[in-house]
Amino acid sequence: MTCDPLAAVRPGIRALRAYRFDPVPGGLRAKLDFNESPADVPAEAKDAALAALRTRRFAHYPEFGSLRLRSALAASAGLSPEQVVPANGSGEAILAAVSVFAGCGGSLLLAPPVFSLYVQMAGIAGARVAAVPLAGDDFRLDEEAFLARAAEGERTVPLLCSPNNPTGGTVSRAFVRRLCSVAPVVLLDQAYVDFSEEEDDLLPLLAELGNLVLFRTLSKAYSIAGLRVGYAAARPDVAEEIAKAILPFSVDLGAEEIALSVLARSEEVRARCRAIALERERVAAALGALGARVAPSRANFLFFVPPDGDGERVFRDLQARGVLVRDQTAAVAGALRVTIGTPGENDIFLTTLKEVL
Repeated sequence: MTCDPLAAVRPGIRALRAYRFDPVPGGLRAKLDFNESPADVPAEAKDAALAALRTRRFAHYPEFGSLRLRSALAASAGLSPEQVVPANGSGEAILAAVSVFAGCGGSLLLAPPVFSLYVQMAGIAGARVAAVPLAGDDFRLDEEAFLARAAEGERTVPLLCSPNNPTGGTVSRAFVRRLCSVAPVVLLDQAYVDFSEEEDDLLPLLAELGNLVLFRTLSKAYSIAGLRVGYAAARPDVAEEIAKAILPFSVDLGAEEIALSVLARSEEVRARCRAIALERERVAAALGALGARVAPSRANFLFFVPPDGDGERVFRDLQARGVLVRDQTAAVAGALRVTIGTPGENDIFLTTLKEVL
């Protein structure tokens, strides 16, 4: 008998498309493809984290349960530590929740176009995917259709991103209340909410909605995408169930120390987010003036279709000139997504886009 390990792979995993990208090309003038912060962590925050690390024994595991980090994350969000589940990036927390609530035969309800990794998470967890596509040129959530689909079964679990990646749109608190009234549990990814408006922050709803689970990250607004830290926030007993699906010690010493350092500088982060939001509006207006169709965004990126509708050509021509954006044509015909960078990077993007158009 010939033993073939691939024959033992679950069919749901074999059917998935691996999440991968080509290496970043050299000679870039503006890297605006991954929704990363245009600003690095301040030198003094790095120094504080490194000084703390020098006192730690690397031969020892991190603190079990990340108690210091959990307390700092909870304080920053106005929650109790029992409501917070730290993770190796918010993606780990989302995968854990999808596994706990929709895994092994449940359905994950999405509103595409949305973050492509959600489909991969469903496949890993053994969940089916159901979809209610966004509607119209402004990519609005079809609220009534989504509510009806969410109410179809006990193991149908809605997962929404607000602000949505890649379109930048948000859901209202009123809609979230309605959704929580028909679904056993509601998962909401708020990775980009720091760039949004106060009414888009759904954390205050946790006090009244016991079946709501929120996800946050320090990768975007807090500029530490390279040191993976995120968390889930939920009712304490729900948080405890999610934590069962996260391996111990998933947040390492270095990530924990830099997270504690940047969380202590929240005022600087808020000021940076306000500046990015202003730049977002400037870039959106410039894209509109060029004839592009731009989706309303409350994130640190813009989703747009070039005036000629040929996003694939524009993507290639921009890259050839050292400007990297995200090709979204597989999700929406002709669409691209551009991260809001520094004012200088944004000007390079706009000038280069004019050239290729």
